[in-house]
Amino acid sequence: MKRAALLVATAVLFGLALSALAGQPDSKKDFSARFQALVAKTPGGAFKVTARPGEDIPEATLNLSFGPGATVSVSRGGPPKNMLDDSDISAVVNKNLRAVKFCYCQALKADPEFEGEAIVGVQVKTTGKVQKVEIQPEDIAEHAFGKCLAPRVAKWSFPPFSGQKEDGLALKSIGYEFPLEFSRAGE
Repeated sequence: MKRAALLVATAVLFGLALSALAGQPDSKKDFSARFQALVAKTPGGAFKVTARPGEDIPEATLNLSFGPGATVSVSRGGPPKNMLDDSDISAVVNKNLRAVKFCYCQALKADPEFEGEAIVGVQVKTTGKVQKVEIQPEDIAEHAFGKCLAPRVAKWSFPPFSGQKEDGLALKSIGYEFPLEFSRAGE
């Protein structure tokens, strides 16, 4: 009886190990499919960040805007939108790409070959404050890049919105995802 139980336990463990191993390529395929679908629906495609190993961005300059898109927007008030749209999300991500590049430069210092793709998910409260940040895949989230990026994204500010849906229900927060590609410059 003990021998039969041992054989069953071994078979179960072996089966779990095989399914875990078999699941890894599927999870990469799933991520890749999700990433490509997100790129296809994001105006302008993935947000791209490039840097050279050894390039540095002083942290003190992260909140400064430079270049032709560097404008100050003034709101005259009025009721907030019911929901944020793709252009609202893109505007906030583009405004904060310097912080993404800062994290990428930091990651390149530790790992000069580091590059890849990520999906950054944010849960945004109706006040425009970020409630939660999730970076996928997990290996990117656990990398120095993800650990640098997540707390910075958590500080981003989105336009306030009412959360009012067409069916009359009001949401207190809503989730958004955006695709991010990061690669070494000149390659």
